[in-house]
Amino acid sequence: MKRIRLRPYHPTYIVAHYGGGVSEESRARVGFEAIQRTIRDTPLAEIEVEIVREHDDACEGCIFRWETEEGSIWGSRHSCTSAEDPQIIARVDRTSAKVFRLLGVDYGSVIPFRELVSRLREKIPALDDKTLGGPGLQESYEKGLAALTVRA
Repeated sequence: MKRIRLRPYHPTYIVAHYGGGVSEESRARVGFEAIQRTIRDTPLAEIEVEIVREHDDACEGCIFRWETEEGSIWGSRHSCTSAEDPQIIARVDRTSAKVFRLLGVDYGSVIPFRELVSRLREKIPALDDKTLGGPGLQESYEKGLAALTVRA
């Protein structure tokens, strides 16, 4: 089983990137592209997602992340610009609570990728929250949901 570690608001980005590619401007392009390779190269039945609070697989290679012994609100050994902005932290916490409520997951949950895609399709059909990707990613998100559903 291949495990992808994601923060609660990153699954919508993963699906949108599957449907439309990772933007050149993405701050976490390296991590998102690595996740896309895993999804393309692995049968979906062999992928599971762990929901984490700390830096996740998408954060790997983020241009705004750095190593630090002190760590940050997002976990040990690393920090980033978002960890230093109380407004971003509050927005992430609000969006995470929304995702938990809608998808029935919490920190530490491990869910088969195919099931996660099914829940996203049913419970979060529209990216009406900027932290989930916002309307600008809606078309790619819908394409990603459709393509991943067919693959499932």
